[in-house]
Amino acid sequence: MSQDILIVGHGLAGAILAHSLLERGQNVRVIDSCSPHSATQVSAGLINPFIGPKLNIPTDFDNCMDANLHFYQIIEKHAEKKFLQSIDLFRIFLAVTQKDRWNAIASPYKKKTISPSQCSDSGLLATYGAGVTKAWKFDSQGFINFSQKSLSSQGRFQEANFDPMRWTDHLVIFCEGYRVIKNQWFNMLPFAPAQGDVLSIESSKGLHASNGTWHMPDGNKGLARVGSTWRHENLESGPSQRARDEIFKRLQFIPSLQNASINSHLSGVRSGTKDRNPIIGRHPKIKSYYLFNGFGSRGCSTIPLAAHEFTNFITQGIPLPQHKNLSRFL
Repeated sequence: MSQDILIVGHGLAGAILAHSLLERGQNVRVIDSCSPHSATQVSAGLINPFIGPKLNIPTDFDNCMDANLHFYQIIEKHAEKKFLQSIDLFRIFLAVTQKDRWNAIASPYKKKTISPSQCSDSGLLATYGAGVTKAWKFDSQGFINFSQKSLSSQGRFQEANFDPMRWTDHLVIFCEGYRVIKNQWFNMLPFAPAQGDVLSIESSKGLHASNGTWHMPDGNKGLARVGSTWRHENLESGPSQRARDEIFKRLQFIPSLQNASINSHLSGVRSGTKDRNPIIGRHPKIKSYYLFNGFGSRGCSTIPLAAHEFTNFITQGIPLPQHKNLSRFL
């Protein structure tokens, strides 16, 4: 049965959920206030199996990738454009313990190990070497642009703030990113937003590489996006010299870029959570209000699966995973 649904917010979460619901025959409208601090604009679009200094692979990563490939294939067919690209990612080891951890991992996402001298031949400074992983790069901004154009052409997108009196006959799903902390219906939940800065710099390096700070070539433009930083205070303060200096300091594993010219400097706010899991589900009292939020820095890899689960919940009543359901905090 088709339902009238309003999605509040057209960042990555709102856009992916909108298309997931439309694929299931729902009548979807999207409004967005076009915040200048959206996390999408600072997204690397990096989908990396190995997370953090311990190189852990999330337990649901395989399921996430199945959902990603399914969703993005559908979208790319509609858009007649590729958004998801398979890449080799050089993961720089920061310590011998990290290298030992890598060597002990058995995973189909491992491709090979690179010695320090081989790294040097590629222009990388890596005292302990590096591991090459199978990873993906998602053109998040390109997808957002396509989504807005597609929804607008169908009369489904509007730049507007949410007016609760205007949408009383709709199910309302809030996908507002970090702005949820100002949402009177859901701000009681334990969100932990963090600002991040990203630079676009002149770079001829064609390598995708990371030591926790990533270097992502930007097509054939002679540019690369590098970042990102984390700050939990002064969330809307915008780009800072402190963040710029921090990025270059952590980018020392590519010595040739220490004096690179800066093309642009952006900042955005991620909608993280205190337990690092998304917070999605129905409001405990207002049954027509829902939340789809809290994807932090891993939205590109985790949102399509969560959108599939949320769509099943909305359309078929299939329960949400408890570790994502907002009911875990109530």
